[in-house]
Amino acid sequence: MVFHEPSNREGKMAGTPNTISTQLNALVKAGRVNDAVRLLESEHKKRPRDEAVLVALAQLHNRVTHDFTRAQIAGERAVKVMPKSARAHLEVAEAACKLKRFDTALKHLKRARAFAPRNPDVLYVASSIYHQMDRHEDAISAVQASLAIRPDHLQSRLQLATVYRAAGQMEDARALCREIFAQKPDNLMVHSIYGLTGKMAEDDPMYHHLRDQIVPNIAKLSQRDQAKALSMLAKARDDMGAHDDAFTLYARSKQAENLLHEGANYHRFVSAQIDAVTPAAYFGTGGSQDETPVLIVGMPRSGSTLLEQVLTSHPMIAGVGESSVLSNMMRDLKLPEHDGPALARMTKGLTQKDSEILAQRYLSEMRKAAPKAQRIVDKKLHNFELLGVFARMFPKGRVLHARRDPMDNCVSCYMQPLSPWHSYTRDLADLGRYYCEYDRLMKHWATVLPIEIMDVHYEDTVADTEGTARRVIDFLGLDWDPACLDFQNSANRARTLSVWQVRQPVYKTSMQRWRRYDAHLAPLKSELARFYPDGLG
Repeated sequence: MVFHEPSNREGKMAGTPNTISTQLNALVKAGRVNDAVRLLESEHKKRPRDEAVLVALAQLHNRVTHDFTRAQIAGERAVKVMPKSARAHLEVAEAACKLKRFDTALKHLKRARAFAPRNPDVLYVASSIYHQMDRHEDAISAVQASLAIRPDHLQSRLQLATVYRAAGQMEDARALCREIFAQKPDNLMVHSIYGLTGKMAEDDPMYHHLRDQIVPNIAKLSQRDQAKALSMLAKARDDMGAHDDAFTLYARSKQAENLLHEGANYHRFVSAQIDAVTPAAYFGTGGSQDETPVLIVGMPRSGSTLLEQVLTSHPMIAGVGESSVLSNMMRDLKLPEHDGPALARMTKGLTQKDSEILAQRYLSEMRKAAPKAQRIVDKKLHNFELLGVFARMFPKGRVLHARRDPMDNCVSCYMQPLSPWHSYTRDLADLGRYYCEYDRLMKHWATVLPIEIMDVHYEDTVADTEGTARRVIDFLGLDWDPACLDFQNSANRARTLSVWQVRQPVYKTSMQRWRRYDAHLAPLKSELARFYPDGLG
C-alpha cells in the first residue's frame, strides 16, 4: 500500500511530509498496520485540521485495514476541514460504498466530480461505486473515461475487466485480461478475473504462467497473495478434471490464509437467540404490514444466485443484490456483531413504534432501487442471523431459504475464494460445525417466527426449474410470468462468484459433486453425519 494524492494513486501520501510518508509506507509494507494507524492518529492529534493526515488515515482504513466505518469518519473530518477537497470527498464516497451506504457514496462522489471533473481517480472510484450498485453501463462509461485520460493505468484496466465480467460480457473481459497479462504476467488480479470468466484450458498461456512461474516462486509473495495464487491454480486444475490435485491445492491455500474461526463464540451467538427469542416475542407486536420485502437467506453456494435470477426476471419483482441495509441498521443501533444476548434483547425489546420506524427505513432504502416493484428481493444470505428482528419489522414479510445438499454446499464453500469474513470455510471441520449452527438457527426460526419461510432446494430447481419457479412465485403472492424461465437472457446481472455459471443453461453436474473429492473429506463427513442417517453411501 502506497499513500498518494488522488490524482496519482501510485504516489506518496497526500500532502504529508516525506519523512512521515516514507515511515508510513514502510510500516504497511512490513505488515505493522496497527503501528501505521497509531502513527497517523498521533499526527492527527498534533495537527487536527490537517486535511492530508485525515485523508491518509481514510486511505489506510479504506485500503489496508478495511475498517470502512473509521475510513468514513476520517474522510468526513477531512471534508469539514476542506469542504471543496475532491480527495476528501472521494475517500468518504469509497468508504460509504464499501458499507453499502450508496446515498452517502453518491452524494460525495457528485461533489468530488464537481471539484475535479476530469480527475481520473474520481472517475475510477465512480466506476467502483456504480459497479457495486449493479449500474454496469455507468461503471463501464466511468472507467473508460478514466482510461481516456491515462490509458495505461493498470488498476483502471483491471476495473474495466471486472465490470465487463459483472455485466456478463465475458469475451470482452477475457480479451482485456489477455492484453493485461501480456504486459503484466505476474499480476494476480488479472489471473483472478480471468479465472472467473469461464473454465481454464490446459493449453492456456495464463495457466502455464500461473503453474510454472507464479506458484513455484510463491514464497516471494505475501501470505494473502500466496493463498490467492494457490486458489487460482486449484480452480484451473479442477476445470481440467484433476480433482485430487485441485483439492490439495485448495487445502494449501487455506493453510496460507492462516485465519482462525471462533466457533465457540458463534455457537454461543446461536444459542443465545434460540434460548431467548420465543413465540411470545411476537404476541401483539406491530411493524409494517407491507409485503414488498423478500429475503433470500442461507449458506453461500446454495443456489441463491440462480433463484434470484429466476425471480427478478419476473416483471413485478426487483432485486437489490446482497444489500447491507439490514446489517447497517443494526450497526447504527450500536449492536455488536455476533453478540447473541444483545441481539435477543433488542429483538424482544422493540416497541411497535420502533418496529415501524425500522421497517420504514428499510423500505425507503429498498424502494430507491425499485419504486414500483411489488416484491423486492434482498439476497444478503447471512441475514438468516437477523430473521428475529426482520419478523418484528415485517410480520407479513416472506423469506426464501436457499438450501442445497449439505456436503455439496460445504465443499463448494471450501473451494471458493470467499472473503476473510467467512473464516469458517478455512477448515473442513470448522465448516461442518458452522453449517450445523446455521441449520440449528434456521430450524428455530421456522418454529417461532410469525413470517412465512419457504425452503427452496437447489436440487429441485435444477431438476424442475419451471415447477420450482411456479411454487416460489405463488408463495410470493404473484401471478406466474413465463419470463422467469428466460433468466439467462435477463437484463439483471449477477455479480457474485456464480455469475458465469448462472448465465449457462441449468445444469446437473454440480449435484453430488463432493464425491469427486471424497478421499479428502473425512473431517467434514464426521460433522455432517447427522444429515445422512442412512449414511453417505
